[in-house]
Amino acid sequence: MEVVQRKKRFKTGGILVIVVIGLIIGTNINTIRSSLNKFFIQQTKEETTLTKTLTTDDIGQIKGKQEALFYKYIQETKRKWLCEEIHDGAFTIYKTVVFMREHPEYDSVKIKFKVTKYKVNGKTVEFMSESKITKLHSKNGWKDK
Repeated sequence: MEVVQRKKRFKTGGILVIVVIGLIIGTNINTIRSSLNKFFIQQTKEETTLTKTLTTDDIGQIKGKQEALFYKYIQETKRKWLCEEIHDGAFTIYKTVVFMREHPEYDSVKIKFKVTKYKVNGKTVEFMSESKITKLHSKNGWKDK
C-alpha cells in the first residue's frame, strides 16, 4: 500500500514539474525566440568603419533611412535586439543633425562612422551603428572638431 502511495506522489510530482516547466517556457517564449534569433543572426555580423564628407541634407537622408529601418523591425518581437541596435545608431545620427541645425555656419562635416551588417532571412540589413564628427567645414575651410 505504501509503495502505491509513493508511486502516486511521484507521478503527481512529476506532472506538477512538467506543468511548471511548461508555464515557464510558455511565458518566456518570446524571450527565448529572440535570444535564439539573435544568436544565429549575430554569427553573420560584419562591421566596417568609414569616413565620409556629408552635408546637412545627406545626414538627414541617412537619418530618414535608418528610422524607416527601425520602424520595419519594431513590430518583430523576436528581433527586438536588432531594433534597439538600429535605434541606438539612429540616435547618433540624430545628434549630428541637431548639431548641424544649431551651427548653420558649417555646410558639411567629415564623419567617421561604423556600418553594421547582418543577414536576416537571406537579406542584408545594413545600418550606421556609431558616428562621430571629426572635421567641420565652413566658408573659412576645414577645422578639427
